Amino acid sequence: MKSSHKNLKTKGLRGFTLVELLTVVTIIVILSGMVVGVSSFVQRKAAVEKARVQMELFNLKINEYKADAGGYLPPTMEEDIEAKSGLIIYRMLYGDGIGADGIAGTADDGALDGEPDEGAVVYIPDLNPNTNNQNWIDKKGSDVPVEIVDPWGNPWRFRNQKGDPDQQNPDFDLWSVGPDGKNGTEDDIRNW
Repeated sequence: MKSSHKNLKTKGLRGFTLVELLTVVTIIVILSGMVVGVSSFVQRKAAVEKARVQMELFNLKINEYKADAGGYLPPTMEEDIEAKSGLIIYRMLYGDGIGADGIAGTADDGALDGEPDEGAVVYIPDLNPNTNNQNWIDKKGSDVPVEIVDPWGNPWRFRNQKGDPDQQNPDFDLWSVGPDGKNGTEDDIRNW
């Protein structure tokens, strides 16, 4: 009799089958994948919005710079301005190394030291490379700033060459190459 009583006890303590365990694990994996997918979408959208806000701020402050300096850049720059534009935007808006003429991108630009030049106007104090609270400055491993970067770490692009057939905006073009890091693609964030 005792043996039949023991069998009744074990029948009530049934465990999970392998199929049930695999089903639960599969559901957890699917839900985790959905959370990761939604999370990356939200992060990308936030980075795009951050880049748009940065661009609007830079637009405003570059126009203030133009009013004070009398122009953006000399019209006959020999160097490829677009390749150095992240640095030139930094010089314009933080006043570091702009030289005696007060215009960024000219031959008299001095060395960068992370501090505004004497008498220079600081249009965006958050560009201070010593604090860099906004992560707008890329130093590329050195002690001095190299360029202003977008949320993906790519340098901002600036172009002011009157008569340039690629010029889109009558004043200046300002853009980020966007998440893919490639210039001229659909995800670029532009002021035109």
